[in-house]
Amino acid sequence: MNTRAFLLAALLLPVCVHAVDFPEAVFILDGSGSMLGTAGAQTKMDAAKGVLEKVVPGVPAEVRLGLVVYGHRRAKDCEDIEILVPPGSADREALLAQVRAIQPKGMTPIAEAVTRVAEQLKGRAAETTIVLVSDGRETCGGDPCAVVKALKAGDIRFVMHVVGFDVTAEDKEELSCIAEAGGGTYFGAGDADALLAALETVRKEIEEKVEKAKSATVQKATGLGKVRITLPESALKGLSGIRITRKSDGKQVKEGELSGADSTHPLMSGDYRLTLLFANPNYKPPTEVELTEFTVNKGEVAEVVLGSLVFNKADELNDLSVSAVIVSESGTGREVLKAEPHGNDYYLFKPKAMSAGKYDVAIHYYRSPAPTTVAEGVDVTAGRDAYVTLDSGIQLVKPEGTNVKGWDLLRAGGTAPVLSVRRGSDNQEPMWRQFIVPPGIYDLHLLVEGMDEPLPAGEGIEIKKGETVRFETGL
Repeated sequence: MNTRAFLLAALLLPVCVHAVDFPEAVFILDGSGSMLGTAGAQTKMDAAKGVLEKVVPGVPAEVRLGLVVYGHRRAKDCEDIEILVPPGSADREALLAQVRAIQPKGMTPIAEAVTRVAEQLKGRAAETTIVLVSDGRETCGGDPCAVVKALKAGDIRFVMHVVGFDVTAEDKEELSCIAEAGGGTYFGAGDADALLAALETVRKEIEEKVEKAKSATVQKATGLGKVRITLPESALKGLSGIRITRKSDGKQVKEGELSGADSTHPLMSGDYRLTLLFANPNYKPPTEVELTEFTVNKGEVAEVVLGSLVFNKADELNDLSVSAVIVSESGTGREVLKAEPHGNDYYLFKPKAMSAGKYDVAIHYYRSPAPTTVAEGVDVTAGRDAYVTLDSGIQLVKPEGTNVKGWDLLRAGGTAPVLSVRRGSDNQEPMWRQFIVPPGIYDLHLLVEGMDEPLPAGEGIEIKKGETVRFETGL
């Protein structure tokens, strides 16, 4: 066996590789109408919201979370179950935002809610702690205790705790059965303080599991680690792949398509750069953007969580002449991405994967001397879509008999053009096309052949959100 083959075989030996399986957690929260009842000085729903605001931020950062709620949208509907945060999320604030918005209304389909959570957990290596908070038993004809027993006998790794919030003795009997079947603990709680104590007990148990996982990692660590790259599903539409480069020597260690929105890549310990490869049409090579750096430690999983810029462009704005869409850092103006059409605008307004941060978006129109800023301070959050709405614009009606060589659109009373449009020496493109501009009030100056100064052709032109103004110059 040659040296290279021997080294590769050594790396692939099962005893050398340890995947870091940190525990995960999923909250199943009762949003049924009875949660409007009081427990102590507040409604049970408000108490549960307040407790989760305290508990969730204290869950170890290594633990991915999920949130499922039932009975919160429709009364008397046993299908009213919603996975508000799919298991595997690192975004605590997004989970709490969903919790804050819950309005109790309906039924208590516990058995079906647990079944849907289990579907989400299939194939996961890590154990998931499921925490059910309910103020009553099943009201949709299911048998949640039997469901949990059957799931526990299968190949899904989970433990299930149940908090009975201000429940009757009959309710407690069923909820206790669920906890016992799930290998967990039943907690009774009559008010917010007792609910907090119960969930803090569960949180500390999860914390202990994290520490054990870290200890196991140290004992079994080798030179191999991993990087986990997650991004919103939408961002995949604009990517052709990724490249990972070692910082120490610039060596490319991986290049290829992402297998999905959540992918893991084994790497030797070290410091790396992640380059995103944005797709281009007409067989053009991808646009490369060196987006972030990360460190892989032996036996551990480095996390790279990206967000996405999603362009919500109005369908009627379809007669554009764009040379580039430019994304820059807000404040510094550093250009992050310049997407060009290459003869086909298919990828121009596809979602763009980005690191968390604030960004400005500009469009450079064909023959314009400078780009036009169409969005500022767009806040991209890790793991989430940030929307850029492009639904307002202007189009000049071509005047007859006047030789216009260009025009400028300025903020009303301003001196610096927001948009500058110029024609070519041999044709009038793209002067009479549509142009996306932010909503606002503008002045229009025409550049006319034979005139030394711009001609004010319009003042106080109002462009409203969702509106494309067709402007008659009056020439």
